[in-house]
Amino acid sequence: MERPLGRPREVERVLGERGTGEGSAREALAERLRELREGSGRTYASLARRIGVSGSTLHRYCTGQTVPAEFAPVERLARLCGRPGEEREALHRLWLRADAERVERQEAGMAGAPAAGVGEDAAAGADAGAVTEAGADAAARGSRGAPTGTRAPSGSVPPAAAAVHRDEDSSAYAGGPPAHAPRSPSVRRWVQALAVCTVAALALVLVAASAGPSRQQQRPERQPPVARPSAPPFTWTSDDHVWKYGCGHTYLVGGPPAAVPPPPAEADAESWATALGAVHAGETGVRITLQGTDERAVVLEALRIRVVERREPAEGRVHRMSSGCGGALTPRMFDVDLDVERPVARSVPGNDTGEPIPAVSFPYRVSASDPEVFLVTGRAARCDCDWVSELRWSSGGRSGTVRIDDDGRPFRTSGAPGRPVHDYDFVTRRWVAEP
Repeated sequence: MERPLGRPREVERVLGERGTGEGSAREALAERLRELREGSGRTYASLARRIGVSGSTLHRYCTGQTVPAEFAPVERLARLCGRPGEEREALHRLWLRADAERVERQEAGMAGAPAAGVGEDAAAGADAGAVTEAGADAAARGSRGAPTGTRAPSGSVPPAAAAVHRDEDSSAYAGGPPAHAPRSPSVRRWVQALAVCTVAALALVLVAASAGPSRQQQRPERQPPVARPSAPPFTWTSDDHVWKYGCGHTYLVGGPPAAVPPPPAEADAESWATALGAVHAGETGVRITLQGTDERAVVLEALRIRVVERREPAEGRVHRMSSGCGGALTPRMFDVDLDVERPVARSVPGNDTGEPIPAVSFPYRVSASDPEVFLVTGRAARCDCDWVSELRWSSGGRSGTVRIDDDGRPFRTSGAPGRPVHDYDFVTRRWVAEP
């Protein structure tokens, strides 16, 4: 029978009994999660699929090997097991303490690791600053305009007229004959006629200049409004740091192995890889969690893979993550060969704690009460590939395609042909090259 999580003060009491040493909150959280799982009477796999994680990840949560990076899966587990709000609040306070311990351990491990490419980033920043300053100077010179001697005072004649008055002969025609001009009647009539023609031509130029923009503004026709596509009737999240069975994964890391921290837990893999500038080596496991926004079924018709850029395989050393595995779970697994010209997501069979899961092809259905989890494994041997997934859907007479990526950026997978391979020796606490 499922045991209640306890009242809001029970967390502090349990932690007080266990002391304040490292891992006390993590152990208490793992105990609570085990009680929830055992009280529900369900397997790790069935619970994990409902809360949007793998069975191996849930197993690591319940055994204290890993602290959830977010409270969301813990809350979903408590709700799924029917726990009231007061007990979920107590569970949240316990998770906060366990997460604080996790962050402290992570910061302690990363303290000695220099960020990859600091010199290059600083140089790039200096270059960018120089370009920005040059652009600012050019803009300032443009705003200052011509030298003071060429500026016309306020209320002066237009530039065209000023050009006429700067010419000595034209000035004479416009303002009257000069003192030395011939005074015969025919010459005076000719000069007066020429002055009238000059003024008339100048007036036409000014009228055309003022009328031109108005006609030009009226020329474009009003364009019909463009309808924006409405949001799809489902939500999705992606995680591209999913390890095989919770431990099997490799990263390409630049720099000397002595500067690389120990392998992190799977939940801390993203921050570890980001700090080092690490790249997925050989394959990238992407977990895609989908759930409808209401009870209406959404049909997921097809999953397409598109490579947006190909490069030569990235440089660096291969670092293998292999520190303790959880249960084996591969839900709705798809395999993608990124080296081919047109990659295809192929459904492949999986395994749930020894029980085989047959390959199931599209279509799938999701709703608010029936989520779905895909695990897409992109593999590369001959390229450093940037790629995205495109999911085709339909519901209630509507249809569309959703791009699934890494928070606006494509996923990245690089081959590692001939790159040195390193494993971490937990006895000597250092990375050791593969013999």
